[in-house]
Amino acid sequence: MKRLLTLFATALLAFSAFAQPDTPVVQFLKGDVRRAAFNTHSYEFGPIYDTPAPKGYKPFYISHYGRHGSRSDWGGPQYKLVRDLLTEADRQHLLTPAGDSLMHEAALLYELHNGMDGRLTPRGVKEHARLAERMYQRYPEVFKNGSKHIRAVSSTTPRCIVSMNGFTGRMMSLQPDLDFDLDTGEKYYAYIARGENSTLIARTNKALADYRKTIDWDNETVYRNLFTDPAAAKKLIPDAYEFQNAIYDCARVSDPFDIPDNMYRYLPFGNVVHFHELNFLSAYLNQCDSKLNGEIRLPRSQELVDTLISQADAVISGKVKKAADLCFGHDWPYLGLVCYLGLEGVSERYTLEEAKDLWLPSWFCPFAANLQMIFYRSKKSDEILVKFLMNERETRLPALQAVQGPYYRWNDVKAWCEKRIPKTEIVAHRGYWEGNAENSIASFRKAQEFGCWGSEFDIHLTADGVPVINHDQVISGTDIQKSSFEAVRAHRLANGEHVPTLAEYMAQAARSRECMPVLELKPQATPEKEDELVDKCLQALRPAAPRNVPPEFASFARRQEPTKVVFISFSHHICQELAKKAPDYTVQYLNGDLSPAQLHAEGINGIDYHYSVFYKHPEWVKEAQDLGMSVNVWTVDDPKDIRAMRDLGVDQITTNKPALVREILWER
Repeated sequence: MKRLLTLFATALLAFSAFAQPDTPVVQFLKGDVRRAAFNTHSYEFGPIYDTPAPKGYKPFYISHYGRHGSRSDWGGPQYKLVRDLLTEADRQHLLTPAGDSLMHEAALLYELHNGMDGRLTPRGVKEHARLAERMYQRYPEVFKNGSKHIRAVSSTTPRCIVSMNGFTGRMMSLQPDLDFDLDTGEKYYAYIARGENSTLIARTNKALADYRKTIDWDNETVYRNLFTDPAAAKKLIPDAYEFQNAIYDCARVSDPFDIPDNMYRYLPFGNVVHFHELNFLSAYLNQCDSKLNGEIRLPRSQELVDTLISQADAVISGKVKKAADLCFGHDWPYLGLVCYLGLEGVSERYTLEEAKDLWLPSWFCPFAANLQMIFYRSKKSDEILVKFLMNERETRLPALQAVQGPYYRWNDVKAWCEKRIPKTEIVAHRGYWEGNAENSIASFRKAQEFGCWGSEFDIHLTADGVPVINHDQVISGTDIQKSSFEAVRAHRLANGEHVPTLAEYMAQAARSRECMPVLELKPQATPEKEDELVDKCLQALRPAAPRNVPPEFASFARRQEPTKVVFISFSHHICQELAKKAPDYTVQYLNGDLSPAQLHAEGINGIDYHYSVFYKHPEWVKEAQDLGMSVNVWTVDDPKDIRAMRDLGVDQITTNKPALVREILWER
């Protein structure tokens, strides 16, 4: 009894230490502090409600994307850390009853984890079985009146496969005549599980590091709650942040392991709020339509959205007979998907500060989070309607006018998805050199960090055969093509860098696969020299791994993939040689004097013309694209010209102003 009273007092003390604005997120956590787990919060099964469909409309098909159910986390070392530190404190007779309870609970969690990261727990299987049952009971006519065939695909990750089996197994038990087609594989994984990239992570980490500096942590309450002698405890555990973070990691997976105790009670509520913020803000900024990263993140969901649309259209047209398409994946692709669709609540465009107060993370993305698109048809109309259920709750799409309640025309939804993402990409001209130096490694790095599709740079060949990067052939009186590499290398750029080599540029390219190196091969004095430059550039794509490249990028550094490099040149001869020697690569001719048809006949598969050429020959954009050629345009810095080239539908815009082009392309 005394222990229970002590724990109750601990909980009250933790909450009394809280002194923060009562924002919607804080109110949400006060409703159930276990929601502070965010994406490791177990699914909350709420009541189901369906707004009546327009008269005569009946459901006939369901498209579903579900995250796997409750799983273990990657916190084994954290659970052990808490257990071991408290065990040592116990040996020194420093633990309060609350500290003793935490020690035992952390030991239990470490035992249940059993060294298996990311494995589906029994609770996770039950979540998907129950979701299947609720879907079946909610829309029985979909499964009883139409096709009995259901297609289910999964990420190759075991927890997703087991979730799929739990879901489909329950449906089969409810209606044995259902015909299931289950599958998984790398090709499915490529679109099911696509999430953030290194550019997004770096931008987000910087924003969060800055925000973390503003947090005022309540460490004293923790030491008083758990230890009889806080001063002695501080000597044993000097890093209060890491210790509390480990406690938070214990608390956020207690539900998936069906541990009934609320382990958040060991932390001041204000600290729980802050750990929750740092946890979910990383996901919001990386995965959703945030003001920081939305323009980079949303395009990564394109293939998943296109797949779901094509599957639905195949059923609607009658080409395929199916009751449902079920897809089982992960949290980050799920968030990208619902934000791409623009669903209410989850896809709001916030800054970090706004999201901290307004975005309800575990409501949107708990374990077993799911999107269900329910399709309706009427015998009296050819118009197909669709309703969106996010975590089984009817969710509106504010960008569109509903027919009635939450029911939308499918053709309207497809048109919205078609224009959601700009089709034109951004190429930084000579790198993103604002505040830096053109054609510098630093300008290339900045283009990568900004999330440009590509970064263009200019290549000359020294007299002794070394490809170097500089726009002009003459640098401070030294003619690059007539001078030795040593003489050229002696010069420095405006930011203090030496004139870079192509090898150094490709080493930087290896650090971010998301930003395409666009190699402009400058015309040389003779065709023979141009052939040598072509050969040297192709050789540079297949070197031994350069020094100081992280191991995970080594294979990329050894061989640039054809889809990850673009060649451009004003020299017709260079383009012809590249087309002949590297037919799998994109080669864009720059001079603007030849039609797409003429270049295509020579095997050159792209054009990159000055925007003035496209004002004279706007038809060349479509002509080139109809021939399967890529269309770039240079160098576009004026808003009027940017909009004109965007409206023509060019594939890439090369610019000195990447931020301005992004703003105009994404005019919302």
